[in-house]
This record gives sequence, C-alpha cells and structure tokens, in this order.
Amino acid sequence: MRRAFGIIALFSVHGDVISAQTSQVWPELDVFWQPAEHQRTFLELSMSSDRESDSREASVGLYQDYLRLPRGYARAGYRYTFSVQDASYRESRAVGEVVLAAGLPRRLRLLNRARTELRWVNSQYSWRFRERVHVQYYLRNPRFARHALAPYGTLEAYYDSRYRTIARIGGRIGSEARLSDKWSTDVFIARQNNSRAAPRYVTALGVIARVTVR
Repeated sequence: MRRAFGIIALFSVHGDVISAQTSQVWPELDVFWQPAEHQRTFLELSMSSDRESDSREASVGLYQDYLRLPRGYARAGYRYTFSVQDASYRESRAVGEVVLAAGLPRRLRLLNRARTELRWVNSQYSWRFRERVHVQYYLRNPRFARHALAPYGTLEAYYDSRYRTIARIGGRIGSEARLSDKWSTDVFIARQNNSRAAPRYVTALGVIARVTVR
C-alpha cells in the first residue's frame, strides 16, 4: 500500500511541473479484477495535491460492480480520504451509483451517472447526490483496435445536504487511451465551481492509470 501511494506521489510531483496553469494535481491508480462476466471489483488509489497551499490528501476506495444491467452497470462501495500531513481532514464515504450508456451516431457514446454519497467528514454526517453527463468519441472502433483513443467531455452537478442546494458544478475535458489488453490511461483537465465552499474555483490536471486483472 505504501509503495502504491509512493508511485502516485511521484506522478504528482511530475504533474506539478507540467501543470503550470492548474491549481491542483490528481494522480490516480485504478485496479479492476473481473472474476466473472457479471461482476467486477474496483480498487482506487488516488491523491490530490494543491500547488498553492502545498496540501495533500490521499484516498483509498473499494467498490463492487454489477455489470448485468440492460444498458449499464451498478456500483456500491466505500472510500476513505485523509490529509497526508496531519489529522485535519478525515472523510468516510459510502457510495452507490448507476451508470447507463446509450450509443450515438459516428462512434459517439453518451453515459449518465447518478451517484449517492453518504459522508462522514471529520465525524459530521451529510449526504450528496451527483448527476454526471459524459459524452465520448472513439477515434477508432474499440472492438477492433488494440490501441483506441477516446476523447470526452463531462458536466456534473453536486447537490449537498449541508446547504440544501447544488453546491458545485464540475466539468472535465480529456481523453482515454488503451495501451494494451490490460492497461489504459485517462488524462484530463478538470474545472470545479464551488458556490458554498472554498476554494471557489479549482482547476486540476488529472492522470489516471488503469489495469484490469482477470
């Protein structure tokens, strides 16, 4: 576990150099294990570093996916986030979500994710509902191309029970790339507008490495 977070921290340092126009860096390692066609286990190791305040937070998430929905899948799991420097931030989060996909013309794909989070932030309970629309375009047919590039854009709204309103609007522009049958990457620029919390605006560079184990 320490070695995995060390790798993520190394990516964060390099991301700091190439992201002069961003306020945060979000490196992440995702490991998928699929023992059967209808189920999948997902381990998430991620880190968030703020270039201005030099603060760092790490997250560990474990989820179980059910893949036999008619046009998508369902996910349930748990995520723990903590401050790397001190005990100023601790968050436990129970997650449940449903992702539905629809095919569009010209290799376009539309996904809608509805996600509910039960949160204990520094022992204070609240909940959040997130709705995300994701539009993706495949430059090559992913069924036949071993190396497929898929640029995308997302828009997401966050309803927060602490404020009883939509407290955040977020978006991403990036691209996924398949490197092999097991490995893929996702590189994106994210923007968040927070109407009820600080910082008011966040721009981040995200780098995700994904590996699938069967």
